[in-house]
Amino acid sequence: MYDARIMPKPAPKKHLSAKEGESAGGRVTVSIHDVASAARVSIATVSRVINNPHLVSARTAARVQEVIRKTGYAPNPFAQGLITRSSRVLGIALPDIHGEFYSELLRGADAEARSLGYHLLVSSEPRREDRGPANGSLAFGLIDGIAVMITDAASNLLKEAKGSLLPTVVLDTDLHAKGVDSLVVDNAGGTREGVNHLLASVPASSLYFVGGPEENFDAQQRASAFRAAVAASGWKPRADQVSFGDYTSEWGERWAEEHLKATGKGVFGVLAGNDEIAIGVMQAASQAGVRIPDQLRLVGFDDTRLATLIRPRLSTVRVPMAEVGAASIRLLVRRIEDREAEITCVHLPTSLVVRESSVPRA
Repeated sequence: MYDARIMPKPAPKKHLSAKEGESAGGRVTVSIHDVASAARVSIATVSRVINNPHLVSARTAARVQEVIRKTGYAPNPFAQGLITRSSRVLGIALPDIHGEFYSELLRGADAEARSLGYHLLVSSEPRREDRGPANGSLAFGLIDGIAVMITDAASNLLKEAKGSLLPTVVLDTDLHAKGVDSLVVDNAGGTREGVNHLLASVPASSLYFVGGPEENFDAQQRASAFRAAVAASGWKPRADQVSFGDYTSEWGERWAEEHLKATGKGVFGVLAGNDEIAIGVMQAASQAGVRIPDQLRLVGFDDTRLATLIRPRLSTVRVPMAEVGAASIRLLVRRIEDREAEITCVHLPTSLVVRESSVPRA
């Protein structure tokens, strides 16, 4: 048992003055209470100066900012959230985070979030075979809003996001008619442009689409646009002119190995569902002695760096992935700051980049 009479009394808590915070040289943790005390304002005023300075008079804001400068106070975003009910953190959930396609999207999203004063929390969805009814893959308690990429109907991400009641933006699927802000790229226009480019030098009967998974929304839209563009040329596409697999070079290689012999000696063309599939087709063609672009004319999709590194360089439909990420963040912040804003869908254009893989030699 201890004797309270010989126990030293704790020193009363003392808020740092601006001068003391400055002399501490960063060795003392400065709290928002210290800043408020030194600036002779409330904690809420300090928070407003940090997050919404336009709500504070210029004189008061200048005084608080001077104290912050002298003390070296660095706001803790999660502590701020207890006061402002905002963490200044945004979430983005993608089917995957590997590969240039997603890294470019994240690069654009992160840069835009920072420019708007937010941090970005990234999550990926489990593989299809690991999906359950509720994976809890999103840290809803930490974020102010969420952008989710929905690539197929089996995804649980949208259900989780809507159940959280957070501001939500959907990528890759237009759900604005169902009350969700959305952002999509022009898959139909890009596919049509690629098909028409190939049709200039390849018979419609010898043109093929090699896509990703059949349940994938992008693959479905591109396949549908392929059929429509071929039909518009006067040729009814055969079933074997459209194939589904996955978004890997291995799938492109397997498809080509099975189809190269069946195409005969005439010129034929392939529109691939992404650049990786196109590269797989190119590898199989090289191994089979099929010359590109003399016998095979090839167009990819996405315009990743790989398209310019291989030889011949790959013609491809460019998808502005960094802008997809940035635009989704702008749309999300708009919703966070104005819950009553009109529900909208942002459409981003694609463009055909013509290189050596699809152009007949002179």
